[in-house]
Amino acid sequence: MGPAVDLRLVVPGSLGYSSGGNVYNAMLAGALAGLGVRVETVEVPGAWPVGSTEDRASLAAALGVPSATAHDGASPARATASPDAVLVDGLLALGEPEEVRAATAPGPARLGILVHMSLPDAPGLTPEGRRRLAGLERASLAAVDAVIVPSSFAARRLAERYGTRALVARPGVVRAPVSPGSLTAGAPPHLLCLAALLPGKRQLRIVRALAGLAGLPWTATLAGHDAADPDYARAVREEVRRLGLEGRIEVPGELRGAELDQEWARADLTLLASESETFGLVVAESLARGVPAVVPAGTGAAEALALSLEGGLGAAGTAVREEDPAAGGDPLCSETGQWLASAEVRARWRAAALAARPLLPGWDATARAVLGALSPASAGSSGTR
Repeated sequence: MGPAVDLRLVVPGSLGYSSGGNVYNAMLAGALAGLGVRVETVEVPGAWPVGSTEDRASLAAALGVPSATAHDGASPARATASPDAVLVDGLLALGEPEEVRAATAPGPARLGILVHMSLPDAPGLTPEGRRRLAGLERASLAAVDAVIVPSSFAARRLAERYGTRALVARPGVVRAPVSPGSLTAGAPPHLLCLAALLPGKRQLRIVRALAGLAGLPWTATLAGHDAADPDYARAVREEVRRLGLEGRIEVPGELRGAELDQEWARADLTLLASESETFGLVVAESLARGVPAVVPAGTGAAEALALSLEGGLGAAGTAVREEDPAAGGDPLCSETGQWLASAEVRARWRAAALAARPLLPGWDATARAVLGALSPASAGSSGTR
């Protein structure tokens, strides 16, 4: 699919905070427009991934399902003309195979699902809930023309689970100034975690790991939306107080604009401890500023960190395993401690991040990959339909 086409991008209604998925969607829309694609973004609010009758009606309308097929009460969230392709966020589509199947019938438009996260990977699910979501997801993926994911890690996950062939459109980065960091100003090293305060992001693990490093100089900020799970956000702040780290760890909530820029400017190392990450957009954003990172192994965040290898100076950080008390504690603590204690490690990781920075792909590359996946020429190379 080349330029001068019409594409409808169907995304969830506002989550009220910045997530990797909604940042990807917004940046993709802008990059597609920059390539000459006529992009219509349609927001569909609802209790996803499995919505109410009204939610599903709105989704059907946004996907272009004829009114006779859609449930009663569909909201008027439909384009005035038929697009050449429809790309729908997986948070909407993966739990609603009936609406997805109906959307493949009306006409020639190609339908793709953009899978930011596989539903069974959501934290806190019961085994029965995981099986149910996997069944819905399998059916939705089988119905569409294209499945697009942000990482090779995510593509492998879908292939292993369902035999789905997915095409990769990695997130790009926005060029940003190099973060000078706190060390250059003679201050203690500053550590930064940017993630919503949710159990799956595991800020409690970070707080406890840093408590084990209290004898070394450092400060830290755990910044992220704190209203989605108030109990967990409260638990993180209480753990900071319980461990006597109030003067060293800040938990300010979500930062945007100038406040976020200031936080990046004083960052020397990014920490991410998520249970599951499809890619880890914040890691690419960190590298774009010359800031190395410690990330969870066995997730897409390790793939994001591997972008730093393109600079030829090794990895700009490390990927750490899960906690294992029998093996001597938490690798997040030991690896971060090694970075704090060793000027040589700090210099090596920083040099690798700076070397990789000019080589990171922009969002135009992401947009081209998406267009290629939605092109009729790609039929048979993704999806299972």
